[in-house]
Amino acid sequence: MILDQKKTTIAYRCPHCTQSVYSIIGVFSLSGDLIRLHCPCEESSLTIEYTSDQKIRLSVPCLVCPKPHTFTISRGAFFDRELLTLPCPYTGLDLAFIGSKEKVDGAIEETGNQLLKMLQDAGYESLAALRRQNEDEEEAFLSDPQVEDIVRFMLCELDEEEKIHCYCKEEGEIPYYNFQILSERVRVYCECCNAEATLPLAGPADASGFLNLDEIHLK
Repeated sequence: MILDQKKTTIAYRCPHCTQSVYSIIGVFSLSGDLIRLHCPCEESSLTIEYTSDQKIRLSVPCLVCPKPHTFTISRGAFFDRELLTLPCPYTGLDLAFIGSKEKVDGAIEETGNQLLKMLQDAGYESLAALRRQNEDEEEAFLSDPQVEDIVRFMLCELDEEEKIHCYCKEEGEIPYYNFQILSERVRVYCECCNAEATLPLAGPADASGFLNLDEIHLK
């Protein structure tokens, strides 16, 4: 007997060549290793994989941001909806489209029109010009000495408010927190119990996120 497995269409727009990249994903094909959907220009790819708790994690190239965005959704949302869109958290522009072929086609076309209007309103001649400016801003940000000041300020504030948590507090020890600024991330750690956490620091949006952190759990 042949099983009629669930299938869905997934698509994204390549941020380098701007063409739409499609694939049909079946529920059985996701039971194995990571699936990578490549653009024919070979400059971008979307990845899909199962998590340990049977959800689906996607890494989606962004049309505006230099780095891809990660989304985690349920298997039901992935296979059962007529249309599911995954937006850039900073611009709101839809990046990936999952559902029926007809619905995905319509959403891709609508997003293309939104992208064109956004570029025109901002005075950019092309998507490539916008991405070049963003990449230049990210590079300037990472070399700015004020980045370390932001991180240090955040840690001091959370430490004073006792909102950094590690094994020392469970064992009645006095923690001593420190940090390292690495490539596009910050390692926050306790020098006493060696617990640590890694937080993203790839651009100004991540730095702003530091100032809005409620607490940090080191493990």
